[in-house]
Amino acid sequence: MRALFLITALVSFLLDRLTKLWAVKTLSTGTITVIPGLFELRYAENRGAAFSLFSSAPEPLRKLFLLLIPLLITLFVLYYGLFKVKDRLGALALGLILGGALGNIYDRLFYGKVVDFLDFYFKSYHYPTFNLADVSVFLGVLLLIYGSLRES
Repeated sequence: MRALFLITALVSFLLDRLTKLWAVKTLSTGTITVIPGLFELRYAENRGAAFSLFSSAPEPLRKLFLLLIPLLITLFVLYYGLFKVKDRLGALALGLILGGALGNIYDRLFYGKVVDFLDFYFKSYHYPTFNLADVSVFLGVLLLIYGSLRES
C-alpha cells in the first residue's frame, strides 16, 4: 500500500505543478472559454486559503494558518499513509490528499500565493476559481468518505 500511496501523491503533485506552470504561461495573457456560460480557464492568484480566507490577514497570522497548520496536517497524512493504511482505497485517497496539499503548500512556500485556473460559473453565480491540487484533496476526501460508508 505504501507504493500506491506514494505514487499517487507524486503523480497528483506533479500534475498540479505542471498545470499551474501551464496556467501561468498561457492564461496570464487571457482567458480560454471551454464551455460558454459555464466553464473557463482563467488565471487567478489566491493569497489566502479556500475561498480566499485569510487573504487580508496580517502576515504572521497568514503564515501560521496557511503554512504551519497545513504542514502539520500533511505530516499526519504522510504518517498515516506510510504506516497505518491497509487497503488500496485508503492509500489512493490519502495519496491524493497528500499530493494536493503539497501542491498548494509548495506554491505558498515559494511564491506566497496559490495559482488557480479552473473557473466554473452559471449566470450570476460564480464558484471560486480552483486548481488540480484542490481537486485532488476533494477527491481524496470523497474516497475516504466512500470507504467509511462502505465499511458501515
